[in-house]
Amino acid sequence: MRFPTNWLWTIVFLLLILPWLALIGLGIFWLWQHHYLVTGFITLASFYGAATLLNHWLKHRQIEPFQLPDVQADQRWSPAAETVWAEIDKMADEVNPADYPLTDSARLLLLAQQVIRKVARHFRPKAGKAELDIPLRNILFITEQVSRDMRQLLDERIPFSHLLTIDEGLKLWKWKQRLEKGHFIYRMGRMLLSPATAIPAELSGFFQGKVAQYPKGLLEQWLLRTLIKKTGYYAIALYSGQLAPPVLAESGPQPESAPETKQPLRILVAGQLKAGKSSLINALLGELRAATNVLPLTDELTVYKLAQDDSSELLIFDSPGYGDKIHWFEKEPERALGGFDLVLLVCSATQAGREADAQFLTDLRNWFDQRLHRSMPPVLAIVTHIDQLRPLREWQPPYDVQAPQNEKACNIRDALETVSEALHIAMSDCIPISLQTTGGVYNIDAIWAALADKWPESKRAQYLRCLPEGRSKEKLRLIWMQMANLIRI
Repeated sequence: MRFPTNWLWTIVFLLLILPWLALIGLGIFWLWQHHYLVTGFITLASFYGAATLLNHWLKHRQIEPFQLPDVQADQRWSPAAETVWAEIDKMADEVNPADYPLTDSARLLLLAQQVIRKVARHFRPKAGKAELDIPLRNILFITEQVSRDMRQLLDERIPFSHLLTIDEGLKLWKWKQRLEKGHFIYRMGRMLLSPATAIPAELSGFFQGKVAQYPKGLLEQWLLRTLIKKTGYYAIALYSGQLAPPVLAESGPQPESAPETKQPLRILVAGQLKAGKSSLINALLGELRAATNVLPLTDELTVYKLAQDDSSELLIFDSPGYGDKIHWFEKEPERALGGFDLVLLVCSATQAGREADAQFLTDLRNWFDQRLHRSMPPVLAIVTHIDQLRPLREWQPPYDVQAPQNEKACNIRDALETVSEALHIAMSDCIPISLQTTGGVYNIDAIWAALADKWPESKRAQYLRCLPEGRSKEKLRLIWMQMANLIRI
């Protein structure tokens, strides 16, 4: 006589659970025999009560159990890289472990190829086979880096992963599938023996989304997500030019990120004629001003260098004032508009026309919209001549423009709102100042505070601006080394 497979698994389950049930029964009998039964139940109830309260507190604070690490995007990535990363992230969320078993290396390789193809077609849209438009060493580098990161994650997050062999892992995987069947039998048995408690538990698991996790498994889903996002991360870094494979050396290869630029941060001061650009630069530089011809972008730009102690240098570019019909940057738009990491747009509070300023910002935004591998520098609107607003004879700073208390403060607030609306710049990025010579400058400290706040965005713009130059130097260095080795051979 041959028993059905389900009955055989039921016998296995009973053989595993009966010793534990017997141990529980013997323990209760021992507690009753030594008059510790009440004390034991009170202690057990106390532990379960504390666990229940802690569980409710964790759920209230939205602290999830077993948080596994996720792969994050690089904050220095360009808008083009961020766009394809969003697609990779969506692909990782939608992957089904049933379609890509961890034991099927061919399917996993196909998954990685799909990720690389998606990234390649995004950065090389005109190439017939974009995934082939990359050096072979770069593909090998992606494989190397993903393998290294996955190994590190396994060592840190998966218990005994450094002890299990592949054969043992395959056997455990088969047992895992069998135990899932045993768990299903247990759930069915609980439904038959105690439907009053089993049905609410099943419904609770269903509505909390736990049933949906049974077919795919938390660990399998995390491993596949990590594989997809790690592959996408390094593919984006390579195709965008922000990462290069290391050059072999005697000390062994080391991953080489994009070289940090040693160029100073570039700040452009732009604005209409007589808006107060030169006075602003004098106020910013003070005694540290030193005229220089370092890296001029055009003949019409005057460059000033600001260096204080051991901090990095700043180059401040004073540009000619533009009118409604004449713009200095039209002569060399390819170099001029994309050559800065932060823009101070000087707007006089007494000038009514904003068309020239709006045209300048429109040209600047269009330039970067057409070059998604670059990041547009942050723009601060510096509203000058606020001391000349009505009432003309009143000038008793400071003025609170957030909650104006008098007519002067209200007029300053109105001027800021006008500039913000006309130029599509946030009110928080519009800074009112006075540069009059008799009463001294006012609110320059607010500009320095705003520059510090925009520092991360400026560094990102600088990083992407200098990236092609750094990569060109790296390519020349590698070619020189290869030619030197060829000559030796």
